[in-house]
Amino acid sequence: MSDERGAPDEAAVTALEAAVADAGALLLRVERYRAGAGPAAVALRREALLLGDEARSLHRRGGLDGEAARRLLARARELAGRIEAALDAVHAAPEYAAAAAAVATGDRDQALRLLPEVFAGLAPVPTPAALYQALAWRRRGRPRSVPDLVAEVLRARDDGLAPEGDDLSRGADTLLPAVVLLDVPPDDEPAVLRVDGAGIGPRILRLDDTGEYLVHVPALRALAGVRVADELPADELEASPADYGRFRAELVAALERAGVPVTTPSS
Repeated sequence: MSDERGAPDEAAVTALEAAVADAGALLLRVERYRAGAGPAAVALRREALLLGDEARSLHRRGGLDGEAARRLLARARELAGRIEAALDAVHAAPEYAAAAAAVATGDRDQALRLLPEVFAGLAPVPTPAALYQALAWRRRGRPRSVPDLVAEVLRARDDGLAPEGDDLSRGADTLLPAVVLLDVPPDDEPAVLRVDGAGIGPRILRLDDTGEYLVHVPALRALAGVRVADELPADELEASPADYGRFRAELVAALERAGVPVTTPSS
């Protein structure tokens, strides 16, 4: 690292870019929560934006030398530390612990009340009669075999749909994962799991901005059947409509042999 004033310091510039990206990723995580809309979180976002603007402005003017990069790097790391502390505060809050306990014990009424206090954009609504989740029919870009697909359907029926949650999930996270459902089956998927709304309960949580429905349970056992598409869009076909017709007929027959109710758009 050069200490000469005005000399470029590629290591510091690279570290600065990484630190700004880390701060941005942490902000996205915080903003999934109700606390992320509070004044403190808004101030953190404003500071992060100003820091990024300053770094880009210096870079455009050729002023992002070693001294400036190290100064901004220190600010970015300190800011990331404060954002991470805000995220830790969310997880340490009483309402978060109470929501986690309600989900773990299967207390749906408490979960429906508490989870919107934890996550931004969640609201309880009446449960639709039917909900859907696409069945992943490709693996590494190739169609999965019919026995493989049927085995997954049977796992969903017998063991339940498993919840998911990561650092980018809306309305969920790694400690409060959720089964994500839609009220309209996607048209570009050959097979879609159909979930019985009555098996969920009269109320369900819905994300305001995406329209997705979330069920925070260890496993959702409410499979009512599989909806199989009559045809697929041309850009989803692996070869030809005739090939999909054969695949579809084989899938429907295998599901029916396994005792899984099958519906189609035309039925």
